[in-house]
Amino acid sequence: MKTRTSRLTQALTVAATVTLTLAGCSGGDDEADPIRVGAVSSITGPAPFPEVPAAAAAVFERVNAEGGIDGRMIELVSEDDGADPAQASQAARRLVDESGVVAFAGSASLVECSANAAFYAQRDVVALSGTGVEPSCFESSHIAPVNNGTIRGYEALLHFASEDLGHDSVCPVIQESAGLTEPYLELIDRWEQGTGSEAPHIDTSVVLGDDPTPAILAVRDAGCEAVVFNSNEPVAVAFMNTVDQQGLLDEIDWLTLTSAYSEDVHDALAEQGTLGLYANSEFLPFTSDDPELEDWRTTLTDADVPLTSLSMGGYVAAEILVEVLEGIDGDITNESVTAAFRDLDEVEHPLMGMPFTFGDATAHNPNRSSMMVQAAEDGWETVSDWVRLP
Repeated sequence: MKTRTSRLTQALTVAATVTLTLAGCSGGDDEADPIRVGAVSSITGPAPFPEVPAAAAAVFERVNAEGGIDGRMIELVSEDDGADPAQASQAARRLVDESGVVAFAGSASLVECSANAAFYAQRDVVALSGTGVEPSCFESSHIAPVNNGTIRGYEALLHFASEDLGHDSVCPVIQESAGLTEPYLELIDRWEQGTGSEAPHIDTSVVLGDDPTPAILAVRDAGCEAVVFNSNEPVAVAFMNTVDQQGLLDEIDWLTLTSAYSEDVHDALAEQGTLGLYANSEFLPFTSDDPELEDWRTTLTDADVPLTSLSMGGYVAAEILVEVLEGIDGDITNESVTAAFRDLDEVEHPLMGMPFTFGDATAHNPNRSSMMVQAAEDGWETVSDWVRLP
């Protein structure tokens, strides 16, 4: 999948420049101190997300070019945690204690939330994750991811399979993921109670990377009409190849998480003849021609940031922070930014299916809406309106 390699290289190159101050852009008072914003992300490591903070940087650069926030430039200081909790913890402390950031926006990390949630609460600093990965990202008083997250995304897929596709026999297949099995089982129970559905078969035995054939044969034998499974890009492609080998591609509807919603996955599915896979898009589908995507495309293209579902998260997080900053009367400080988020009613964003909220909640999962896409001959097709969870 050569396209993916080139996009990742491009994103890493862009992300490496994020630590450069953006205050040098034209249109503001060069004497004014910049508004420093932090991001702690897994830019390197086993699952890198470089385009997320890079997208946030692109938004701030655009705002700076337009004059900044009342003449003050925004400076994004991005740190790479390398998917190491110790590095993530040290990075957050440097950004707060040495760089003096007023908030965090556009982070995406495998470990950052669990490493820093208590610290952010202690220092009363708000963090708008571009991509929340861990369950702890959605269980903190001071962290608010703008994406669905794995649990809510999976739940939306279950709802879509039973309520929109109309299947009576929807079967969850949960591939091993540390710390997530119990949350998955809880959401399955919530879905059953909320919809009156009853899964005839639930499989939690699959180990990521292992041959999924036994699990696929088990859902066939259970009479499943639809299967919702968790995966990343390579796992989704391999899983669907096995589905096809077992002659079940057209017998059952197959649905997976937004992590598989990429142009590379579509190309791989098309090449091996396994189109038809459904995935949830946590934002307005980036492969659609909706006019609401025009500013996102322009902003990121101008900054040479890859156009992906992940980069949408960094873009949305940065835009929400900018709107909050623009509404602050007086000095923009850590204290005034946190107070503004506590007083926040809601922020409508055209790429989200429901308003962003914050307030005094002890946990935040403001984006509980997905649109569904399906891998078709001409690319990913949008096949639903917003699926919104309570």
